[in-house]
Amino acid sequence: LVVLGLVAFSECIVKIPLRRVKTMRKTLSGKNMLNNFLKEHAYRLSQISFRGSNLTTHPLRNIKDLVYLANITIGTPPQEFQVFLDTGSSDLWVPSDFCTSPACSKHVRFRHLQSSTFRLTNKTFSITYGSGRMKGVVAHDTVRIGDLVSTDQPFGLSVEEYGFDHIPFDGILGLNYPKISSSGAIPIFDKLKNQGAISEPVFAFYLSKDEQE
Repeated sequence: LVVLGLVAFSECIVKIPLRRVKTMRKTLSGKNMLNNFLKEHAYRLSQISFRGSNLTTHPLRNIKDLVYLANITIGTPPQEFQVFLDTGSSDLWVPSDFCTSPACSKHVRFRHLQSSTFRLTNKTFSITYGSGRMKGVVAHDTVRIGDLVSTDQPFGLSVEEYGFDHIPFDGILGLNYPKISSSGAIPIFDKLKNQGAISEPVFAFYLSKDEQE
């Protein structure tokens, strides 16, 4: 199996295994849906301009490559989710019990009433990705990645999802900088650094050469 190690550099190394899944191409081709999907979800490059600068970034998306997932838990007691690690965004979100969109019913939803450390806010936000979009509300709870624990971590609970019906993951964990967070929430590695769980807000990826499915 291909293994991706998410490494936080502190006094020890924390490795978080990821599960390799089929490419979007293979999944949709097997259902004779690829051509229709590409027509219906034409990718539009988003532009992010920085105030006082002429710099504009154009994120790239390769839908024919592999998707790598990590298991995290949220809440007390922990509820497990499979999330896509996204270096192009900064927000962590998972589906909620509040969500009635068809996509939410096909994924694991966070049961907020079952967590004793859950705290809801009245702040809402929305994110548009290359092939989908979501609307959500900001909440706080304990989030665990491997041996790392972020208490009172802000994260998003989706109340609406569009375009995520056929994705193999429950939510997204953004690893980018705080300044591009759509919800205004501090990303988890910055929060871990502030809490002293890691000495530096650093992570790295390692992919093995094993080609087994």
